[in-house]
Amino acid sequence: MLRRALILALLLALPLAAGKKPKGVPMARLPEQTIDIPSLSLPGAAQPCTNYAWAVAVEAMLRAQNVPLDQHYWVQKANGGELCIEPAPNLERLTRALNGNYTLNDGRKVKLETQIILGAPTNPDSAIASLKQGVPLLVFWKSRAYLLRGVIFDEYVYPNGQRLYQVKELRMLDPLAPPKQSEVSFVNGTDDPADIAALVFVTATPISPQPWQTAQPWQTKTKW
Repeated sequence: MLRRALILALLLALPLAAGKKPKGVPMARLPEQTIDIPSLSLPGAAQPCTNYAWAVAVEAMLRAQNVPLDQHYWVQKANGGELCIEPAPNLERLTRALNGNYTLNDGRKVKLETQIILGAPTNPDSAIASLKQGVPLLVFWKSRAYLLRGVIFDEYVYPNGQRLYQVKELRMLDPLAPPKQSEVSFVNGTDDPADIAALVFVTATPISPQPWQTAQPWQTKTKW
């Protein structure tokens, strides 16, 4: 999974390099754009620790997809108990902890899949698409876990229709900060992109019941 993430990160870096403005080629700049989830809120972290920070972020990401698995569930699953762990998790280990099939309390079955983009996003397409659907992202920045709730970016369009995106700001929430102080931002040109370790997507997909799990005609009671 980590190898696939590295390949994906390299592929995502290509449009930015290819999108550098060639000499003599006009390029239209669209008005500054913002994608945001303004009403997003975070549950309070049970402990002021890094592992609870990412677990709270995952809880919020899944809650937006109607999957009620809370921070306690993820801390116990990843760490074997309600432990307080400060170092940021190994991404491969985090992926193993999150990925898989789950049966929820209401009987629904879902499959969770993790996608990791290493480093600062050179192409925000995936992040923008997720935010448009109301699903935030997990960001590891300066060895801390944050929840990405918005992106401010510029969009450039070449005459041939090719598009270039330039991230100006990442708007995040700090799971370990008090609610009124939880909003933080990464500002391109001010903050160092090297401080962003990764963006993490967690996608929940419903699992359809197997044929033998559905009621057969002779098992259905019919009133005549």
